[in-house]
Amino acid sequence: MDYINKIKEKLKNNGGVITSKEFTSSNIPTIYLTRMVETGELIRIDRGIYINSSGDYDEYSFFQNKYTVAIFSYVSALYLQGFTDIIPLEIEATVYKGYNKHRINSNVRIHYVKKEIYDMGITDCQTMFGNTVKVYNLERTICDLIKNRNEVETELLSKTLNRYIKYSYKDLNRLYEYSKKMKIYEKVKKVMEILYE
Repeated sequence: MDYINKIKEKLKNNGGVITSKEFTSSNIPTIYLTRMVETGELIRIDRGIYINSSGDYDEYSFFQNKYTVAIFSYVSALYLQGFTDIIPLEIEATVYKGYNKHRINSNVRIHYVKKEIYDMGITDCQTMFGNTVKVYNLERTICDLIKNRNEVETELLSKTLNRYIKYSYKDLNRLYEYSKKMKIYEKVKKVMEILYE
């Protein structure tokens, strides 16, 4: 079997990125990975993540490949969904309480939630490089921002809420459903009433 062509095909289909997991799941001996790094055909970006010369350095995709439990949230979720013009200085992600984050980089802001609401509002989103990552949808993100408004920049919260009110694809029923599950229904209702006045 021609492993090199198989690897090149995978790189072509994955935008120039390949993981060591893909090697093992495709039964490609890892010696080929080692050889391609030694010859400069691949560059090791992080543990288990490799890129070729045509690959894009997609920080969000690499992060989620490495930490599959982490869901992009808060400003990162708004940014990935094109709902803010602020480029986040750090990645923000949410994990469930009890998840051991000791290996996650220090330039990542981690939020913890109870397991019962961890899955609520997860959706797929494309990064600017066309890779699919998991983020919380707008309604979940709005609830997170309102719930933790003391930790959120006032201008960001205000702009986000005002933009959401004008957004033609908003789902207020979903927003209220999430707020009930997160036990912040009255807070969300009050904020929405003020915005609609």
